[in-house]
Amino acid sequence: MVDHNIRLERMMENDRKRQKQMLYPTIGIIALFIIYFWATDVLLLLPIILVGQLPVLYKGWHRMKLLLTFNDDARYQQKVRSEFGMAVGNIVFLLLLIASSMLGWITLLTLVIVVIVGLITFLALGIRIDRELKTIDPEHVTATELGKAQLEHEKRKSS
Repeated sequence: MVDHNIRLERMMENDRKRQKQMLYPTIGIIALFIIYFWATDVLLLLPIILVGQLPVLYKGWHRMKLLLTFNDDARYQQKVRSEFGMAVGNIVFLLLLIASSMLGWITLLTLVIVVIVGLITFLALGIRIDRELKTIDPEHVTATELGKAQLEHEKRKSS
């Protein structure tokens, strides 16, 4: 089992590394969609949402791989994998909603309500899984702890 502070440092480094790796591809893909939109006047909502979600999925995959190295407990590893599964589920959820609205199966109001309820559900499940991971492994770094550490790091860096 790895110490909490070491985990925190590794996770912060992992996040910085993944952000740098995804910066140029994301900008490039967004630029291609903007050029395509100007050339054709057709707004492709589905690919734009996918472009926004792919960096999240990429970071989530690497986060999962890193977390799996911290603890060999089967319950811990299963929860870590289910956390990544939620990120995949979120993309599938968005794709299904977009496809349903494009096919006219649901109205815009229904789409907005379902998106809000779905996002709240995914957020609540994410918080629950994070708490369960902390219960299984007291050294686990929660998303809140990681966010606070990153803010402190940015403050020290800018000072």
